[in-house]
Amino acid sequence: MTPPRAAGRDTGRMIDLRSPALRRFLLALAVAFAAGLAVGGYLYTRRDPVVAGFVPWTAAWPQHAVVAVVGAFLVLGIRVRRWPPRRPALTPARLLLAAPLLFLLVFAAFRAGVQVLAGLDPNFTVNAWGGPTYLGAMACHYLDLAVGGIVVVGLLRLILTRPASAPGTDGVQRAASAAS
Repeated sequence: MTPPRAAGRDTGRMIDLRSPALRRFLLALAVAFAAGLAVGGYLYTRRDPVVAGFVPWTAAWPQHAVVAVVGAFLVLGIRVRRWPPRRPALTPARLLLAAPLLFLLVFAAFRAGVQVLAGLDPNFTVNAWGGPTYLGAMACHYLDLAVGGIVVVGLLRLILTRPASAPGTDGVQRAASAAS
């Protein structure tokens, strides 16, 4: 069992999983994914019975090999290096900077939902990244979503937080030192 967190103290974790704001955002992502499933199902019902021809070099497998390597380095870098402590810095300007990134995460969840059912249409995947198969297209698109999500969450952490103050810079320790 994890010991309780001291009030106002960052443990160095990238995300506080107990945050009500995070829970609301995860709910928004789930709703966006479900909406994407509905749209994907609609697109699948309106599929064309004539299958388009495969165009060589549209699958983008070499590019996704690079994305996979970058993703591996990002994940390993996050796991190896401890995130420096940070504390919230929510200002209107920072929230304005974060809004497009939050929208991007919600859109990515929506797009992931669309791909689940619409991707069953061969015309949806034949010339897609990772195509012409459903599994290849899903692998490449979800790889993009994962790596993009890691980058966006890292940027959000930089935008919405600031470094925790170093010992002695918050005024409390100086006042105690001056009294002695």
